[in-house]
Amino acid sequence: MRVLLILSFFCISIGVHAQKSALIFLNQAERKAVQIPKGGMMVVQYRGYLKQMELKSNSLIQVNDSMIVMGKPRLFADAVDLTHIRISDITGFRKVSVGSQLLKTVLTVGATLGSYYALRNNGDKLSSTQQLLLSSGAGLLTNISLKFIFPQNRIKHKTKDGWVLLVR
Repeated sequence: MRVLLILSFFCISIGVHAQKSALIFLNQAERKAVQIPKGGMMVVQYRGYLKQMELKSNSLIQVNDSMIVMGKPRLFADAVDLTHIRISDITGFRKVSVGSQLLKTVLTVGATLGSYYALRNNGDKLSSTQQLLLSSGAGLLTNISLKFIFPQNRIKHKTKDGWVLLVR
């Protein structure tokens, strides 16, 4: 009975350990490694079904030995907009950090609110509607500028430069 119990715990622990939880991109020549955990944002360049190059930016939902699944996670339901990509088809990648996304949002909101309060305190000649429109324009201009300065859909590392994909 004890042997059966120990054997069952052993089999369960092997099954739990066998689940893959991250992608690791490794470049031996440059001595660099980039780890993207499940749920992390990334941009992937890959060969599609007709051997055309495609670019996908989304969260990493699932990882196994031969394929990754990217999509938009939801809080109380299954992920949507799923894309299945074979690991052998990946030709480039870039990790998108949460900090950069948060910084872009904070800068946009800060520019919008800051310009509104600056116009409200110093803009005696402007109506409240004009102040609101000008501050919204400043926020929109900031958002567009940040997208040009820090483009999200750009590949930083390519497999032809020595990057190798490992699944952990």
